[in-house]
Amino acid sequence: MRILVVGAGALGGVIGAQLTEAGEDVTFIEIDPNRVDLLNKEGLRVVQDDKPERTIAIRVVNDLAGMAPVDLVFVSVKSYQTRNAVMGVMQVISDKTWVLSMQNGIGNTDTMAQILGPERVLSGITYHSIQHMGPNALRFRKGVKPIQIAPYQGSLTSDIRNIGEIFNRAGLATEILENIDHVVWQKLLHNAVVNPISALTGKNCNELLDDEHLQLLMRGLCTEIIAVMKARGVPIVDEEDPYRPVVGSQNALGPNRPSMWQDLNRGLMTEIDALNGAVVREAAKLNLSAPMNETIVHLVHSREKQKLNN
Repeated sequence: MRILVVGAGALGGVIGAQLTEAGEDVTFIEIDPNRVDLLNKEGLRVVQDDKPERTIAIRVVNDLAGMAPVDLVFVSVKSYQTRNAVMGVMQVISDKTWVLSMQNGIGNTDTMAQILGPERVLSGITYHSIQHMGPNALRFRKGVKPIQIAPYQGSLTSDIRNIGEIFNRAGLATEILENIDHVVWQKLLHNAVVNPISALTGKNCNELLDDEHLQLLMRGLCTEIIAVMKARGVPIVDEEDPYRPVVGSQNALGPNRPSMWQDLNRGLMTEIDALNGAVVREAAKLNLSAPMNETIVHLVHSREKQKLNN
């Protein structure tokens, strides 16, 4: 399968590298010319809990001139970059190309469907934890669940099932579902509770669990999100204690810090508007309020501004 990975960052790097290892025809597009040169010359070093450290040779470009349409475009950029990223690769998207997002938050596939039409868009989620260890090095910890992929609209096809088979052959455990909306919201719950609190405090997940004050704050965020999910008809994984699965996520991540902490630490914008911001917007549509989530959005944006101005 001919695959274009848009963004050679954490998730795009690991997914694209493993597909390359499995023999798929993978090209990455990256905007930083220095990183393009580095990755082409030295490859991508992957440190994985259950495998020996390895360096994978990958093909990276910063220009798609002369490139023919591909079978799959995997969009792996920050939520606020989605529209520009898709518009920038239109020349390799044909009416037979699938475009897949496994980005954090809500709204990315809506943006893609507005540009491309809903029939070519795939929604996906992953629970993998990936951290930067340098400009061409990543630490990869497998998630507690497989990658899950579903059509944005319409029914499953043999092409979509084939994408799942290719991912599985590459060692990327993947499930193909008919609908992923409920699963997206269940993952959003975890991300919107854990990511911003880690980012704002600098604490890893083990340290968050040890702080009773932060756990009370996170439980409050969870309660607001659960109210929105129930109003949308999303099944709740643990009706008795909806926060309990979020504790399980923190235990699984252990010493790791989520991507929002990494973004702030590197002086980058975060995806807070696609996470807690999405909760606030959805709550308003449903005549609910989410004041704790709204406060977190403002705090993270303030921290972004501080970091970007330094």
